[in-house]
Amino acid sequence: MRRYSASLDTGSVEERIADLRRKVDELMHEQVNPALSRVGSRASSLAHQVSDTTRREADHAIDLVRERPLVTIAVAVGVGLLIARLLRR
Repeated sequence: MRRYSASLDTGSVEERIADLRRKVDELMHEQVNPALSRVGSRASSLAHQVSDTTRREADHAIDLVRERPLVTIAVAVGVGLLIARLLRR
C-alpha cells in the first residue's frame, strides 16, 4: 500500500493557478469583451429603431385624432362600453 504525502508542491499549484488566470484573461480579452461589445451595439441600434418607430406611430395617431375628432370620440366611447361590459361579467 502506497502512502501519499500530505504536503503539496505549492509552487506548482501557484504556477498552474497563475497560468489559468492568464488564460481566462486572454479569453475575456479576445472573445468575451468583443462579443459583449457587439451585443451592446446591436441592442442600442434596436432601441433607437423602436424609439423612432414609436415616435412616428404616436405622431400618426395624433394626426388622425386631429383630422377626425368625432370618429375618435365615438371609438373611445365604444371601447369604454366594451370594457365596461366585459368587466361586469
